[in-house]
Amino acid sequence: MLKVITASTTEIDEPEDALAEILKQIDVKNGLLANAVGIVTCYYEFIVTGVLEELRKNLPFEVIGCTALGSATNNGYSMEQLSLTVLTSDEIRFATSISPEISKGNTDAPLQEAWRQGRAKLPGDPGLIIAFAPIMSDISGDYMLRKLDEICGGLPIFGTLSNDSSPNFQESRTFLNGEVHQGKIALLQLYGPVKPRFFVSSVSIKNIHHQKALVTESDGYFIKKVNNLTFIDYLASIGVRKETLDTLTTLPFMVDYGDGTPPVALAIYSILPEGALCGGEIPSGAGITFTEIDYNSVMDTAADALGQALDYAEKNGANGILAIPCMTRSLMIMPNSEDEMLKTFDAIGRKLPFMLFYSGGEICPLYNKEGVAVNRFHNYTYTLVVL
Repeated sequence: MLKVITASTTEIDEPEDALAEILKQIDVKNGLLANAVGIVTCYYEFIVTGVLEELRKNLPFEVIGCTALGSATNNGYSMEQLSLTVLTSDEIRFATSISPEISKGNTDAPLQEAWRQGRAKLPGDPGLIIAFAPIMSDISGDYMLRKLDEICGGLPIFGTLSNDSSPNFQESRTFLNGEVHQGKIALLQLYGPVKPRFFVSSVSIKNIHHQKALVTESDGYFIKKVNNLTFIDYLASIGVRKETLDTLTTLPFMVDYGDGTPPVALAIYSILPEGALCGGEIPSGAGITFTEIDYNSVMDTAADALGQALDYAEKNGANGILAIPCMTRSLMIMPNSEDEMLKTFDAIGRKLPFMLFYSGGEICPLYNKEGVAVNRFHNYTYTLVVL
């Protein structure tokens, strides 16, 4: 059995008051089983004012997580909130770890060490890994996920890149207990009878353009040619003018990897004469289709993911939900930035314990035709796991 308990506070300035509010929402003395761990996401100021440290010192379990712009639980939602999910169980064991510092020239070894530290605490391979990865300008989240997937042998990984409201994300942090870092990945491994089920929804079908194309030359995350045309010439062939190229960095495109998994939504980070730099690795032979994201698309896809998840939970039973949508979705629905959180809050209500927090890059498996979970990195996507 896995028990899920959620709590939240918007009290930033007074650490003791914030702790008291959290403790009112969780029964520390009677509500915990043999094993427990806390997942925390918070606005950066909760670290500065000492609220996170106050929780760490007074909660009787380890605390792992990251900064996030906006979060929600059964108890409320806000763009400036600290949210806590407690996972507790007699049968499931929890192992936490945090990597050494990650840098462009030193990525693989820290990821290996984070995995090794956590795995060494368990008697066998975990059934789920929850990753809190740093958002970095020179190392993509997709690369970190691919290496971690390779290291752990394809075990299911769900998680996020840290994020915040500052320019260039200079206030984004990951943390484990008293350690707070800008360039380290924190991992939570769950061992035992845990049966996660993953759901994703990125863009409305009505917003997907009909012109499908084939990547004919690429180099990792850089698309060079599409349909044997340079990327800019390909865009011209579908009616995109050169003077509008800058706006494409706010538009997702769907990537079909051709391996039996559903297409993935990814972002274009920059467009150069030589090609386009993308949010994930794009191999030659992949199919791509441009899409659009707007208010209706955000709300429709949130409803779609939630509908699938709640239907699954009703038919199969569930203990709780972790939802991680892309932070760009909240920006695309401004000035109503909290509407997606409200939709989630209203949809789940008191049916199940849940926590939602926004992401700088979503990590969530997709299922292939055989039903095997394949780890994928996403942009613009509403991801969730039913526990």
